[in-house]
Amino acid sequence: MRLLFMILAVLSSPVATAQWAVYDKKVHEQLTFINHIVEIKGSEFTKLDQHFKNQLGAAAANGGGDLTLGDGDSKAVLKALDTKFDGLTELSDEDKKKYLGTVQDCGDDKLNPAHFQACAGLRNLRLQTLKQSQSLLKTLDARRKQIVQLVEKSRSLGANGQPSRAGELQRYQFELQAQQALLQTDAMQLQILMDGYRQRENVYEMQMAEARRATDTRPPGSLVKLGAVPFSKDLMKKLD
Repeated sequence: MRLLFMILAVLSSPVATAQWAVYDKKVHEQLTFINHIVEIKGSEFTKLDQHFKNQLGAAAANGGGDLTLGDGDSKAVLKALDTKFDGLTELSDEDKKKYLGTVQDCGDDKLNPAHFQACAGLRNLRLQTLKQSQSLLKTLDARRKQIVQLVEKSRSLGANGQPSRAGELQRYQFELQAQQALLQTDAMQLQILMDGYRQRENVYEMQMAEARRATDTRPPGSLVKLGAVPFSKDLMKKLD
């Protein structure tokens, strides 16, 4: 019991109280150092409404559900899967010459309009995919530069005599994680869209094959029994 009273007397002394006050102040300073998160000022690359812009248009009968990535010079518009590529007017003659170099030859649109539309749709779909992929490279490059600038900015914390705060580094980590999450979401959208483009190609090829079969005008009682016009082997492999 005497020992307990001695300990209480020491702890209640002014010297012990002042010492604990110093400890409390140091603890408070450390908590502030770790948890004080401030705004990253003057950092245009942290804005997510420019190069990181992602907008999906409203679906419509004319293919209005286009996916827009980026803005300004890095803007890339990816056509919706329900776009009628056979009547697409966005591809200029310069684009067709740049990506293909040959004049469209899909047969006679009056003799077999179904085959002509399917052929034109397949041709425009592939050309549009190339054009979209090239424009998308600018958007991806701009986003990569933003991430690089963010990393370089975080490396300057505490350098050249500037005060260092762990909370600021936490803010940079959050910004970087957010941009990485957005990139992953965009990559998933692009993967789904590109898979859909391949499905549209298969559909156009199937329409072309069906249109060719419709031109088999041999009478049922013909002496030559050749059967129906067969699908090509390459097309059957794609459809499988």
